[in-house]
Amino acid sequence: MFSRWVRTWDSRVVRPVLILFQHIHITPNELTLGSLALTVVAGLLIGLGFTGWGIVALLAGGLFDVLDGELARLTSAQTPFGAFLDSICDHYGDLALYLGFLWRFFNTDNHTGIVLVMLAMFGSVFGSHVRSRAGMVGIDLKRVGFFTRLERLLVMILGVVFHQLVPAFWVLAVMNNSTALQRILYTLQISRRDAKVVPAKNLTEQVSDKADG
Repeated sequence: MFSRWVRTWDSRVVRPVLILFQHIHITPNELTLGSLALTVVAGLLIGLGFTGWGIVALLAGGLFDVLDGELARLTSAQTPFGAFLDSICDHYGDLALYLGFLWRFFNTDNHTGIVLVMLAMFGSVFGSHVRSRAGMVGIDLKRVGFFTRLERLLVMILGVVFHQLVPAFWVLAVMNNSTALQRILYTLQISRRDAKVVPAKNLTEQVSDKADG
């Protein structure tokens, strides 16, 4: 996926910026909160019709969202709380964006757009829920999924820039829910594979116990 390709960029591209942040004592968590604030502003501006400034705020927020993890790695400041905060802020930021587009479609009386935003929002939240629940049973879905947050933001930006919001949200509605379905199927596949392995192991132990008896 595109988001994984972005993460392969040479660190020299962003390293000077990260060193600057480190020098002025900006922490990864502060970047995370800054990303959330900018994304909320972007949603508000888009909802009010100031799409140009909304995209500027969204791009800045997306940049902060990319840099917070890189800064944490550079400064050896990676913590479970930082990962938790990043996840929470991402979800709140997504909510602000979806509400902004929803308000825009309400104002233009675009019923198709309203339904598509709701479907896209559900797919996004449900996909994250599936990943979280799978993690609770030991199945890592971090690298599973057609669409991640970066792809979703890119589609929104392209929809605004080319004045094609309804087609953009068709893509989001389909791909967000497809990603959730992909994660469900992957989880079922792994669960069935593990279920075949465990009984075989238990059967071997039972035979061994009978032989010892």
